[in-house]
Amino acid sequence: MHRFFLVAAFAFAAAFTLGACTAPEVESCEQFKEARAACDAKNGSDTSGEDKDANLCDSVDAECKEFYDCARQQECVEVGGVFRLDYAKICTMPEGKECTEIAAAGD
Repeated sequence: MHRFFLVAAFAFAAAFTLGACTAPEVESCEQFKEARAACDAKNGSDTSGEDKDANLCDSVDAECKEFYDCARQQECVEVGGVFRLDYAKICTMPEGKECTEIAAAGD
């Protein structure tokens, strides 16, 4: 029983440490990716094999956190027959920064 407790405590500590290592801006980027993917799914095309956001959060500038926090909270709207997150007019990137090439393209 003692051994089980030690293994469980170690596993919990390792999981907590690994989860705590994610930078806030990367976490915001990942949440943005999830929101955009959910919106894109309304378009009905099967894009499960191609992830246009695959490398989106690999190197996120800390100044981009606010942009991603804003963008992921925007409404998924239909524009010209295509659903997309409506963040282009509301959420601004930090001056002199392109948070990501994909986000900078404005979808």
